[in-house]
Amino acid sequence: MSGPLFTGFLLCFSLNCVIGAQNTYLFRQGVRNEYVYTLACFCIISDFVLILLGVYGMSLIVNQFYIDLFLTLSAVCLIFYAILRLRNVLKIRYNIDKENYLAKSLKKSLITMSVFTLLNPHVYLDTVILIGSASLQFNAYNKITYIIGATAASIVFFFGVAILSKLLSTFSHSIILLKIIDIGTAIILVMISVIMLKATSFI
Repeated sequence: MSGPLFTGFLLCFSLNCVIGAQNTYLFRQGVRNEYVYTLACFCIISDFVLILLGVYGMSLIVNQFYIDLFLTLSAVCLIFYAILRLRNVLKIRYNIDKENYLAKSLKKSLITMSVFTLLNPHVYLDTVILIGSASLQFNAYNKITYIIGATAASIVFFFGVAILSKLLSTFSHSIILLKIIDIGTAIILVMISVIMLKATSFI
């Protein structure tokens, strides 16, 4: 029983331990003290659904053209959000009311996290394809244990990021720190977008 459990846990945890749009945004919201645990729960639930798709839907075949189109559209979305982050940095001045910069919206946060999660090809590559492929070695019973292990890894990782970023939320009124995080987020998003575009056959 420990075989599939630890296999699922270690594989899922190692795949999550990569700096990406989803993790970066979750960390950013934690530092800003904005719904980080709600967003972490969203990430965990999304992971669980995608893990199920991977384990029980590996026979799904996608046409290469649609993969390229999906990559391109995802890259455009990430670049657009990166521009919004940079516009924030340029727009907000140090003498402007901090509450204006720290305006909170659960709806906007969930929509943004949905984009980073569901329009991220790497999420499908890692969670659906890689985790799904690794499950092919197990029988029906062990697959359930494998899913439990993978889901546990997702819980540990995302709540770990949430707790760590929450500890830094004491600096949430530091406009300079928030600007640095926004700039870093924008840079990471642009880098991911370039990698996506290079992976298509369009370029």
